Amino acid sequence: MNDLESAIRKLATEDLDTRAGDELAGDLVDLELASGLLETERSRRLGAFNQRRAYVEADYTSSTAFLIHRCRIAPGRAKRLVAHSNSLAGMPTALDALSDGLISADQVRQLILAHDTNPEIYVDHEAGLVEAIAPLTVGGTARAVDYWRQTVNEERFEADVAGLHDQRRLHLSQTFEGMGRIDGWLDPEGFAYVKAALDAATPPPAKGDDRTPARRRADALVDLARLALDRGDLPESGGEKPHLTVLVNLDVLTGQGHGICETEDGIVLPRSTIERISCDASVSRIVIGPNSEPLDVGRKTRVIPPALRRAVIARDRHCQHRGCERPAKWCDVHHKKPWSQGGETKLANLELQCRYHHPDHHPPHHTGSTGH
Repeated sequence: MNDLESAIRKLATEDLDTRAGDELAGDLVDLELASGLLETERSRRLGAFNQRRAYVEADYTSSTAFLIHRCRIAPGRAKRLVAHSNSLAGMPTALDALSDGLISADQVRQLILAHDTNPEIYVDHEAGLVEAIAPLTVGGTARAVDYWRQTVNEERFEADVAGLHDQRRLHLSQTFEGMGRIDGWLDPEGFAYVKAALDAATPPPAKGDDRTPARRRADALVDLARLALDRGDLPESGGEKPHLTVLVNLDVLTGQGHGICETEDGIVLPRSTIERISCDASVSRIVIGPNSEPLDVGRKTRVIPPALRRAVIARDRHCQHRGCERPAKWCDVHHKKPWSQGGETKLANLELQCRYHHPDHHPPHHTGSTGH
């Protein structure tokens, strides 16, 4: 073990600036192979450690507890390492292939799934499976393993997929800074639907669009939510079709001062956001009395009438930002001179702007811009 540590520390002292690109590429391939070999050897020793109950001599209740406290490994990962070591004890062909560099450690993890779901059948099929996945990518390996599981034991495969469905969940939370966090898990079918929708809402970037793929997916998810709300097909809530509701003081809306500027859930929004939203929205007037009681509620009206919207769409067809051709369904109708500042709602003052480029026309007020 001391020789192993010394070899790794020697690598850490090499001057990478002197190594050519092809040398670095070879290094990465070799390190991945070495990493797989190290992982295999750890699993082999962990299996022996666990089988002999050596953790008792070390004054621990389990191998998992030993890994958590002595090796400072996270509980979930420690539990997986012990489970994997137990599985690999019955996977000699896969371990030999890993040692020979024929398959990767990530491919072995897929084979562990095949072993654990059908251990008796796996023994007779291991050699064929290893040969089949050797030339595949990790994604291809996952599909091959799933097809094998479905073929050899369809009933178990169906039950496993149903178990994944039961694990689905979605969490929405908001940070103190106001950012929204989404976290969760989807079963394979649900994930396929969401991925297909996000792919459809994420066309190739327009010229000058420097968003990362992750940011583009985040914007696509918001666009899908906006589209669902705009279509009006969602179930009613409180007798009305659901949509984003924003409470704004008249002084804020007209740019004459500050005041209430928040969603009905209490999320405070900047004035630049209100300007952008008010470009293309429905507006209801609510007169509030001195004791904060509503005295009068006006009828909801569209800032842009449907007929005028159709005319803008017929003329523009897509986002009018230079180089962007996102179709009309992903666009807002933008007032060139802000509606909240007296801009007229007529064809000459309107244009389509996609929801990525629309904020460019409503910059934050601290810049001193008027929002034109």
